[in-house]
Amino acid sequence: MTPSTAFTHDIHQDDFLHDPHASKYRDELDRRPEAFVRLFALLNDPANEQRLIDAEMHELPALCGVVRFIEADPAIKAVLAEGRAGYRFRQTVGVVLKLKMAKLGWRTTGRKGSVKGASHFTKAEHYVADPSTRDDPASRALAALDAVAAIGDHDEREATGRELMDALAATRHAEGRPF
Repeated sequence: MTPSTAFTHDIHQDDFLHDPHASKYRDELDRRPEAFVRLFALLNDPANEQRLIDAEMHELPALCGVVRFIEADPAIKAVLAEGRAGYRFRQTVGVVLKLKMAKLGWRTTGRKGSVKGASHFTKAEHYVADPSTRDDPASRALAALDAVAAIGDHDEREATGRELMDALAATRHAEGRPF
């Protein structure tokens, strides 16, 4: 599995360009490609994905989980400091975050919440887990396997895969179930 296909919930420029709402902000993407590369990388980081979810679990807007990383990134920070032009980019961050949360199995609530401790963001959307995607055991299992498949180098992934399959076979055998 290649890194580009490792996570089905990664967000990329193509996702942005093919979304009807996000495509209205294409001018921002065209003017600030480096800031978008950094934004996508930050949001695709597995630790930051968890921070987005954790923020919502603590009744904070998802943005609260990653805003310090977004505002600290040099390429993004420069754009945010541009006054009125930075405002449009902040809106675009919200649109990108919405796409990311959808890929993680969350949907918008229509409610906004305060983003405390941020320099450039004051309010952000709240999200709720979308039962049609998050409660599907098969989807969760496949996402977990995709995550494991992206850890370490090729040899480590093969060894991990063998160990997981051996453990599954042993468990099913102990339970008297076919593998």
